[in-house]
Amino acid sequence: MSGQRRGLLTLTPKGEVWRVSLSGGALSDGAATAADCELEAEGVLKDGRIEARVVPFEGTNISLSAADLAARPATARVTLDAETASVSTDFQGCGVGADLSGRYVRQAPGAISEGDRVADLSAALPDARLTILDGYPWARFAIERGGKRLAVVQFDGENEELADGRNSQQAIGAQLGWGALKPALRVVKVEGGAS
Repeated sequence: MSGQRRGLLTLTPKGEVWRVSLSGGALSDGAATAADCELEAEGVLKDGRIEARVVPFEGTNISLSAADLAARPATARVTLDAETASVSTDFQGCGVGADLSGRYVRQAPGAISEGDRVADLSAALPDARLTILDGYPWARFAIERGGKRLAVVQFDGENEELADGRNSQQAIGAQLGWGALKPALRVVKVEGGAS
């Protein structure tokens, strides 16, 4: 999603139907910032548009049951145009200030952007390796794939990123897989691959 809010749209074909997966957050407002929101919907692609109905799902930040949807049905419309998708939804399950509607831009394969979660990067780049370059005050990780450095990133967890409890300062130079990082961490800074 472009602008100050960050979001992720994934479209997955399931026979005649497309699965629409949306996740995103609100504008940053310190401690009052709304939690990330997500939804899953399904619909048919016709004339560059998917008119989808929100379906029950178990998400990372939210879960929605058939009973929830019976009480408050929701839809999502995705209009595709080259490398962009415009999304509008009447889904009311997000926190105050969180909105999944907006313009989403297709990323180049393997692209890494601010706002990406470790869980999403792990799914998109499962064979990537991370090398800890710095540990204090903000850890920096070089992300490499197939012998090529893709980017150097910082996450939103200061220097306590390692899932095994180690401080990244204690592991400078270590090469790790995605499982060494907490899956909910988000990228807050991306530097070019040559750093």
